[in-house]
This record gives sequence, C-alpha cells and structure tokens, in this order.
Amino acid sequence: FFLLSNKSFVNKMSGRGPMLALSPVALAFNHIQWDPLGSLRLTAQETALLRMAETNPIEYTLADSRDASMYARVLLKLLAEAAAAGAGFGKVSTIVKPCDEATALAALDEDPLGVVSHYAITKLHSIITTLMSGSGVTVGTVFYVAKDGLLIDQWKALLRILNKGGRGDAFAQSGAALCLALILVTACPSMQTASKDDSVKTRSASYASAVEPLEALTAWIVSQLKSATGSNIGIAVPAMTALMAATETRHLFSASGGIKYLARQLRASSKKSSTGTEQNAGTGNATVQQLYELT
Repeated sequence: FFLLSNKSFVNKMSGRGPMLALSPVALAFNHIQWDPLGSLRLTAQETALLRMAETNPIEYTLADSRDASMYARVLLKLLAEAAAAGAGFGKVSTIVKPCDEATALAALDEDPLGVVSHYAITKLHSIITTLMSGSGVTVGTVFYVAKDGLLIDQWKALLRILNKGGRGDAFAQSGAALCLALILVTACPSMQTASKDDSVKTRSASYASAVEPLEALTAWIVSQLKSATGSNIGIAVPAMTALMAATETRHLFSASGGIKYLARQLRASSKKSSTGTEQNAGTGNATVQQLYELT
C-alpha cells in the first residue's frame, strides 16, 4: 500500500494542482476597504498593488516577475499582520459553509481581519495555480530568490496559521497548508526534473532551503491524521495530495509515520460508512473516497 506513482502525480500536478474550497465569506472580498485597516501596516505602494490586481486579469499581474513577486509578498504580509493582530479566532472562523452576501458583509464588519485572511489565501492560491499552468514566470521565480534560489522568508506566515491548531479557522488552515505544499514541492528535485523544459532557462529552486518547512508541514499533516475522531483530517487532505506529487515528500511522509495513521483513518472511515454514521464532508471532514484517492 503506497501512494500514487511519481509519474501519475506529476501528470496530475502539471495543471493547476489540488483545488481550494470556496471561502465561506467570498462574497465579502470585493467590499474590503484597505485604508481603515491600519493593523495590516500596508504602505501606499502595497495598497495600490492590491487595487491594481483587482482591476486587471491575474495573468497580467503575473506576466512580470517583479510584479508577481511583489504581489505574492503583499498577500503573505496580509496573512502575517492579520495573524499577529488576532485573526483566526473571530466570527469568520465560525462560518463553515458559503453564506449569502448579507451574512458575508456582516462578518466583514465584525471580523475584517478574518475576511482579509480568507481573501489573501484565496488570491495566493490563484497566483500559485496560475503560475503552475502557465509559462515564463514560475512558482520558483516568485517564491525562491537570489542566485541560489532560496525560499523566501515570508513562507512562515503560512506556517503560523497552521500552528493555531484545532482552535483556528478551518478554511484558513486548509488553504495555508495547500499553498505552502504547492510552493515547497516545486523545489523537490524529482519535480524539477519532471517539469524541466530545456528550451526555457529558469533558476532552480533550492531544495535545501525547503527541507525544514517540508518537515514542519508534514508533521502538521500527520498530527491531523493522528486525531482519534478524524474531525480535522479534511483540512489536511488538499495539502497531503499536493505533497504526494514528489518522490522526496512521499518518502518524508512515510518516514514520519503518515502511512500508518492514514491506514488507521481509512479503517475507521470504512467502519463509519458501513454503519451509516459517516458525516457529510465539510472543511474539516474527509470522506472515505477522499482518503482512498491518496492510496
């Protein structure tokens, strides 16, 4: 029993990768006002970039590597500053299903930083998946810097969201984990070899700079699988799927005991399914089908 072959997963990941669920407060995104949100500490240039990105197709913003890098860093800054100001425990974290515009706007009024976090994760995922499916500017170009292709320090904003544990926002944790996984697998040698285009010269992403973050992300995924109730497995499935794209991360998952805990959850889910006690899948719940797709 092991996870899909590297070739199978590379083919699966060559497009846009695992999908991100729709934020339950997505209808509030267009109503975010940046100027009153002083706790985000945005500069005038950063605010202007956010507004420009909203008025132009994302492909336009990502066509220039400098603009793409700046945009990604601003979104990661939003996450870092919002988390530092207490985002992740407010009204938005209690909304688990897509709501109507009136409810979303009420959430924006009561918990603006929670909505900002959902917005930043949604846009960051859009950046990553657009870069994965395009040509020219790549995930490696945007998230790995200098001549050595080192991972940017701002990735830590995503890990901080995961470290909030079960008390945090399920959508934010699932989305942050998925975005981090997609960024990190880019640096895996097996992925760089499989996706290499000899006609395009690009800087290689440093795998060494991604190893520690990969270990931290894998440890978080395994901790979700260890849950006796399995209530939080669903938030880890998208990131787990993304990590299985690379030989290196599959071995890391196995060495971390992930297969043992995944097998245990499969057995538990199968029993619930056979007795008719399986819950409908939400952001935090994984169905038997979702778990079997990883095997």
